[in-house]
Amino acid sequence: MTKRPTIKDVARRAGVSFKTVSRVVNGQPGVSDDTRQRVLDAIADLDYVVNYSARSLALGGSRTLGIVIPRVHDPHAFELVYHIGELAEAQGIQVIIFTWPTFSDNLHLLYMGHGIIGAMALIAPCSVDAIEPMVQAIKIPTIVIEKPLVDDMGRDIIQSVPYVASQNREGARQGVQYLLELGHRRVAYIGGYPSTQSKLRFWGYRDALAALDIPFIEAYVRTGDWSWDSGYKAATHLWGLPSDEAGPGRPTAIFCANDSMALGAMCALQALGARVPQDVSVLGFDDIPTAAYSMPRLTTVRQPTHGMAQTALDMLLAALRGELDAMHSQLLPTELVVRDSCGHPPEA
Repeated sequence: MTKRPTIKDVARRAGVSFKTVSRVVNGQPGVSDDTRQRVLDAIADLDYVVNYSARSLALGGSRTLGIVIPRVHDPHAFELVYHIGELAEAQGIQVIIFTWPTFSDNLHLLYMGHGIIGAMALIAPCSVDAIEPMVQAIKIPTIVIEKPLVDDMGRDIIQSVPYVASQNREGARQGVQYLLELGHRRVAYIGGYPSTQSKLRFWGYRDALAALDIPFIEAYVRTGDWSWDSGYKAATHLWGLPSDEAGPGRPTAIFCANDSMALGAMCALQALGARVPQDVSVLGFDDIPTAAYSMPRLTTVRQPTHGMAQTALDMLLAALRGELDAMHSQLLPTELVVRDSCGHPPEA
């Protein structure tokens, strides 16, 4: 194996001291243009790569946070990234963003193995099991945001990587309970593709029905993919359910597992001639910015996005200071935001 060139090799090639090479690499003053160019040429000739691990140790640790996000059209995930970036910048911390499909072994070793990144925030990974070997290998503080593991019944599964998440199940239960208090009994559910959030919100929906002994109707459950389009298609199907012995009839309310699907559902219902909320109520989850500007304005369950970002960053910064006991999982409460898309059922 060819030996990796060192800073001293660059210095010998350029005919300067290794301290001069260090000044050039770190963008420091005190180097003439001619000398700087000789150093840069030597770096290019030797394919020299800066040893960021050693640099981080010298500076007392990396001040860069890596954020890994799903490659999906998820406004909530990107709102989390925005808040984390804003809070990190205020602390003088740089942020590098990756997407899950491109976050290969080679990529994470390139960045984490060289000490470029000092801490990691993983937003909604598909599987915590898949990332545990990586977390063990890179040996930097790591936290998962919005991904406590549960089984198909919504029961917690112990995981070794700490997380910060909202109370998805309780938030969904409170939202559906609000629909039931308005008098709805035919409440449908549009979920996302199989994930922890979808499972927990589904079981929150079931919890609210069970509390009032309202029978669960399988025909009222549709699976989307968290997108606006899938909410549109699911609502179109639900509004076409027959009301005779062949089916349970149209729902009077639809709870969607996120706001994007809820907004798509409202558009579909309106295109079919239904009035929201006079004919059918629609409830979302997340409280993305556009929820407050739809027509009608969307009633939804607000996730504590800013609080989740702040909690995750505080935990990572504490861990970087050596306070490892700060890295423990936390669930933050949601809030029902009542706007205009929910009302009493038409027969009430």
